[in-house]
Amino acid sequence: MILWHYELNTLMGPMRAAFDGRGRLLELVLEGFDPRKTSPLPPKEQRESKRFLDRQIEAYLAGTLRTFTVPLDPQGKLTDQRIWETVRTIPYGQSRLPSELAAWLGIDGEVIVMACAANPIALLIPAHRVILPGEGPLPKALRELESGHGWKKP
Repeated sequence: MILWHYELNTLMGPMRAAFDGRGRLLELVLEGFDPRKTSPLPPKEQRESKRFLDRQIEAYLAGTLRTFTVPLDPQGKLTDQRIWETVRTIPYGQSRLPSELAAWLGIDGEVIVMACAANPIALLIPAHRVILPGEGPLPKALRELESGHGWKKP
């Protein structure tokens, strides 16, 4: 499978995105730029996928986008994929505890925590809507954004 890697400069900081040959997002992580992980110039349709992601992230951080429509293809264990799909159903501006998702899915809460920590597509699989023990300032800042307080980089 051919992957196209991009560096994004967002209000959250530098991010790295990876798309497959069909334009589906496989990975989106907060990470410093690394020229070894940047692809050569991709075909036009691939560049458009990246521009579409840029526009959606910008609109989300501006508070004008609530639902991402970038095609996703997260890679992970079947259980993780089931949890990520459930996390994607948490409405904008709301949050859940791992125990709530665990009860709904009939699995252990620790599995929920581990799947959220392994989330390969930040923002678009909104694991920040799951309140995890010991989480850092970024998930809290994203929940603040979604509660109408605007984006404030932590």
